Amino acid sequence: MQTRTNEQWLSELTETGYAQGEAITALREMLVRAALYCLRRTQYRLAEWETDQIQQLAEDSAQEALLAILQHLHEFRGESRFTTWAFKFAVNKALLCARHESWKHISLEKLLGAQELDTLEFQDGHEEFDPDRAVWRTQVWSILRQVIETELTRHQRQVLIAITFDDVPLDELATQFQTNRNAIYKTLHDARRKLKTRLLEQGLEIPQMIDLFAKG
Repeated sequence: MQTRTNEQWLSELTETGYAQGEAITALREMLVRAALYCLRRTQYRLAEWETDQIQQLAEDSAQEALLAILQHLHEFRGESRFTTWAFKFAVNKALLCARHESWKHISLEKLLGAQELDTLEFQDGHEEFDPDRAVWRTQVWSILRQVIETELTRHQRQVLIAITFDDVPLDELATQFQTNRNAIYKTLHDARRKLKTRLLEQGLEIPQMIDLFAKG
């Protein structure tokens, strides 16, 4: 396999004709391998997928990454190997595609309609039981539940629970609510601000709350 320097990659990818075609083919093959490696190790719901499905997703991710790389070649500063820089595009595209595919067959409408605060809780990553920590967690969670139930709008409540507890991506919520990512983020920001305000009123500092619910 031909090993290209950073300068050769940039030169050949910006040329026309045979040299460019060879460089693009070589780059795409590497991007497919990077995307495939990433997809095989992702935490998203791909465990039940067939090999050819994951391969196709890697191919699609690599193609999108390739187009993005060609559009951003002028941004490469040579601070790392070109392939290292390019692989980041493949990994990001692969994770984005995997996340989207993992939610494609899940009814968010059903998920949002089934949200119940009684069944939700913060998972404590600490293995050893700490009575003081448990008391604080219970107290803070009681305040949070009250604010979520009584002070948030239905939309704020749905967005907050979906993202915080169900790990639903912003993009998928935006599609569900027929809006855009920025609108969902603003809803989430407003909901969190209300929670923060009430916790501060109860004398609970935010760093203290983060530590209380820290995982691991």
